[in-house]
Amino acid sequence: MKEIIDSLNLPKQILDKTEKFMSKLLGPSIKEFGELYADNVRFRRLKNQVKIFNKTRELLDNNGLEPRELNLKTLVPLLEKASVEESEILQNKWSSLIANIASTPENGLEPKLINTLGSLSALEAQILDFIYKMYLINRIKKFEQSIKNLWGNWKNESDVPLNYVLILFKSVKEKFNLTDEFTSIYIDNLESLGLIRFEEPEIEIDNGYPSGDVFGKSVEIELDVSATYIHSDNFYLTTYGNYFIKQCKVK
Repeated sequence: MKEIIDSLNLPKQILDKTEKFMSKLLGPSIKEFGELYADNVRFRRLKNQVKIFNKTRELLDNNGLEPRELNLKTLVPLLEKASVEESEILQNKWSSLIANIASTPENGLEPKLINTLGSLSALEAQILDFIYKMYLINRIKKFEQSIKNLWGNWKNESDVPLNYVLILFKSVKEKFNLTDEFTSIYIDNLESLGLIRFEEPEIEIDNGYPSGDVFGKSVEIELDVSATYIHSDNFYLTTYGNYFIKQCKVK
């Protein structure tokens, strides 16, 4: 473990604090963690972990928080997935997620949060941040609209339900200069992870001529009923998506 820490070329005081933090967070697993220093690929993964844990320690120190020891069900996937992340954008999110997990009581959602973050690319993480930004902007607009039109009983914008704030497909496409195909691919992945849900489709029904009155007489008419399914690419943030985003942000 000491060889890994020393290889980061950071000030000794910072490295000592990070090593102490990791020992407290990992508990007895610290020995196995250090033994993974077997080859170059594993060494790169361990360096990623140390970088992430150092940022996590700084976040906790800045907020005056102490980490708790994580159980194996949380610890094993966390070490595995965080170790392969070399994107600074995602490393920062891992640091925030670990800080939030390690400083709050266990709630059973930790493995799901870890698997979700491990399934995101750096671009998808940026798209999700943009979606959340648009959600906050549109939520304020919806709240102000409710006051102006005297509907809804919300006291402030945080009371506006998630399913009242629609995010447009084209806003993501235009923001990141994507094609329709790739916008759909990225949004579909966010939907498959339970972070967003698509707007309910509209169904238009054409029931022909419903009147059964012909020349003043009532007659039975066989109707040719057809329905048109109108799909929407627009979507809402889910409750889990809202929670996940907050867990991956610096408090």
